[in-house]
Amino acid sequence: MVRRVEGVQIERAADEILVLREESLEAHALNQSAAAVYDLCDGNASKSEMAAEIHRRTGLPADEEIVDLALSELVETGLVILDDPEFRSAVTRRALIRRLALSSTLALMLPVVETIVVPSAEAEPRFSTPTPTPTPTPTTL
Repeated sequence: MVRRVEGVQIERAADEILVLREESLEAHALNQSAAAVYDLCDGNASKSEMAAEIHRRTGLPADEEIVDLALSELVETGLVILDDPEFRSAVTRRALIRRLALSSTLALMLPVVETIVVPSAEAEPRFSTPTPTPTPTPTTL
């Protein structure tokens, strides 16, 4: 089974989730289908239940390989832990689009987890505002 890691802050916006990992200063944005899987990572839900939830929320086919794609991204970012350490999903976004003959609209609904690094409060700004240089005044001789 699969479960979420502890020590994260979760913000919900519309159908997406923003997860902030405080110890790493990383923020992860989960789109609607990745959020559906993340919500069910409680140690009890099966892949077929996750696939059905993705279908209910997004209209994507209830396919367990879509769940595998979501889980691989969630595991890679450290947001969930799998009990099966040998789990390696070989499914790719491109292969799913071809096999399921997804329209471009549905292809955009496939699971995506985007990661950004949040600067710490102590971090100095990398860019500073340039100080204006005085313009020379012409002199007459």
